Formats: sequence, C-alpha cells, structure tokens
Amino acid sequence: MIWLGVKNAEELISNVTTLSEEEFEIKRENRTASGKLVVDIIAVKKKFTLNYNMLINEELDQLIRLYKIQGTKSLVVQRKDGTKNQYNVFFQPFARENFMRADEWHFSGVSIVLEEV
Repeated sequence: MIWLGVKNAEELISNVTTLSEEEFEIKRENRTASGKLVVDIIAVKKKFTLNYNMLINEELDQLIRLYKIQGTKSLVVQRKDGTKNQYNVFFQPFARENFMRADEWHFSGVSIVLEEV
C-alpha cells in the first residue's frame, strides 16, 4: 500500500499498477592533473515511480490536488513484511493521455515520479 500527502495526513493512493524504486547518488566528481577520477559521494537518495494503466477522473483529481500542495510531500510505502517506510519527496510534474470510454473520461500513460529530498 502507498500513501502520499502532507506529513501525518497522507492519503491512500489506489490503483497503482507498479511501483519502481531506485537509488541515485548526489556526487561531485573531477579529474586530477594526472587524469585520475575522484568522486565524492555526498548522499544516496531514492526515486520512486508510480505507474498507472488507467485512471478515472476522481483518481486523477486526487493526484493533481496532491501535486499542487506546496512544499515537499510525505510518501509512506508499506513493505511486503508489513513494515512502513516514510520518505520526504518532491512531486514532479506528470503527463497523461485522455480518452473517452462509456461517456466518461479516462486517463492512461500516467507515471508519477517522486524524488527523495
């Protein structure tokens, strides 16, 4: 399960097809006069990608509302063993494709990228 929102008031995010999680390094690198590569790893952070096959209006509205909240968001991920991990994240802008189905708008191609701050 996944929750997102203001810290201590996160909302359950439903209908996520896949959650991708990866680490990335914040680093400074340079070459010395001899050509040797010197790397200073400042921090290792996480990037989360929430992918959706299809969303209805209410689900998309929730994501847009959460995106518009100023400042960082709190992401809570419940792991397979039941433990929960909390991350402070930046919610990046996202695109979507609109299509009409049974006289109602649906949305596909939605990927939400959340980067740990």
